[in-house]
Amino acid sequence: MQESLRILDGAAGLQSLIGRATDLDASASVRFRQLGDWVDVFVTTPFQVIASRRVQGEVSRDGAVVSAVELLDALRAGTSTIGPARDPNWPGALPPATGFQLLDEIPVDVVRDLADKGQALARQFSGPLGPPASLLDQTVLTVTGEAGTAEIPMRTIFTCTSLGLIPGFAAPLDIPRHLRVSMVGRWVRVDAPFGTVYRSSTLSLF
Repeated sequence: MQESLRILDGAAGLQSLIGRATDLDASASVRFRQLGDWVDVFVTTPFQVIASRRVQGEVSRDGAVVSAVELLDALRAGTSTIGPARDPNWPGALPPATGFQLLDEIPVDVVRDLADKGQALARQFSGPLGPPASLLDQTVLTVTGEAGTAEIPMRTIFTCTSLGLIPGFAAPLDIPRHLRVSMVGRWVRVDAPFGTVYRSSTLSLF
């Protein structure tokens, strides 16, 4: 069964996200959620964190899963056919579509500084399989709000920076310079200027 995605707005930003995601993991999977006239596009990462971007358009089937590489090829070619269904490849449930409550906002500079320090440690201690799990699981930020407290591990920070979700120094001034942290149940969401990441706060990461 061939899936399709018709995009009315947001194709360039989605292509950037999926391109970076496949650079990190050529076997990454993409899953779609239709929300009215919009589609949330979720992609897996090697950091056990899900990233997403919203586009205006319509997907052939709500919940469909395809290969990130095949989606990227379709986006580059400007075609709506995005490859065969690969539903068994998705690692678990999607985060809730609604119910997230804002905890606080984090300046982009803080995230960039944490990422720089983490990358320095990763270069020092990484083995053949990449950064050690102890580094990725280290809590680097604790965010508290009326809805509760969320712990942000280094794997979430690495996801934001590796996927280019935060603006660089040369970005236009109208681009926000902060990240919004929200939570609902076991899920923590970080909204960055160029995309969103989700992570489960329990052992079942997806």
